[in-house]
Amino acid sequence: MFADALLQKAAALHQAGQLKAAEGCYRQVLAQSPENAVALHNLGVVAIQEGDLQRAAPYFEHALKAAPDNVIYWRSMANCKYAMGLWEDAEALVREAETRGLRDAGLAAIAAAMKGEAGGRKVFCVGRNKTGTTSLEAALHSLGLRMGLQARGEMLTSDWARRDFTRILNLCKTADAFQDAPFSLPFTFQALDIGFPGSKFILTIRDSPEQWFESVKRFQTKIVNKGRLPTADDLREFGYRCKGYLWHAFVRNYGDDEELLYDKDTYIAHYLNHNRSVIDYFRFRTDDLLVLNVGEPDAMRRLCEFVGLPFRGQKMPRLNASG
Repeated sequence: MFADALLQKAAALHQAGQLKAAEGCYRQVLAQSPENAVALHNLGVVAIQEGDLQRAAPYFEHALKAAPDNVIYWRSMANCKYAMGLWEDAEALVREAETRGLRDAGLAAIAAAMKGEAGGRKVFCVGRNKTGTTSLEAALHSLGLRMGLQARGEMLTSDWARRDFTRILNLCKTADAFQDAPFSLPFTFQALDIGFPGSKFILTIRDSPEQWFESVKRFQTKIVNKGRLPTADDLREFGYRCKGYLWHAFVRNYGDDEELLYDKDTYIAHYLNHNRSVIDYFRFRTDDLLVLNVGEPDAMRRLCEFVGLPFRGQKMPRLNASG
């Protein structure tokens, strides 16, 4: 079958939601025509639909090289970099497209999303990861708050490690509420309190430190997917956000001693120290801090009262549970 006919077949399969079959056809097109920009771009779209941004990016890059005057390809590449949290790359793509005279509403929307607005009160979840922060994110979203892009925050943990909060504070201009790293890490909440006076802070906790520690282990075992507790080398090789992200996160939190990886006493000490430091910081400002266990029956009511929004009997979502 000729490339044009294969491309039509792939497009029909793709439109019908048969992603694997469409991917196979697009690859057949590339076997005949390696620089076919449509096939390259659409393989990137398939990867996006399957939730794999890192796999999508090279396809969009190759499509752009093959057809640099197609604004759709610039938009797809910029959107991909935006969603990955690589906003400097996304900004550079928008600028380069503009210099080529390629402007459209999609590119403008990406630029606007990264710029945000100065000032404003925020809601910051400063509880450690695996304390129900994903459930809290869903709850806040259901209450009408715009949630910050988690990927961008996680890609700024190297800034946090240097205690450089410039780009983290700029991220906070782009939405109403934020959770997980770097907001879940020590020192961030002080910078946020100074940068956004009058904001609300939520410290999510688990029933016990031991419950939190076991949740961390289960979650990382699940996502690394080796059928066992990950090793240091597993974390170095695993491609969450980027290769080695989980190892670097461990080092930034606990040091580079591999013997401390999943050491219960070390992890729990950090968890307790973080919680104590947040509570101590706000000890004379009880209206600004809510200590919340999202698993408790009245969690949603307390959340609504804290952020000043009506409680109508909603239930707290339960998401991203690791057992």
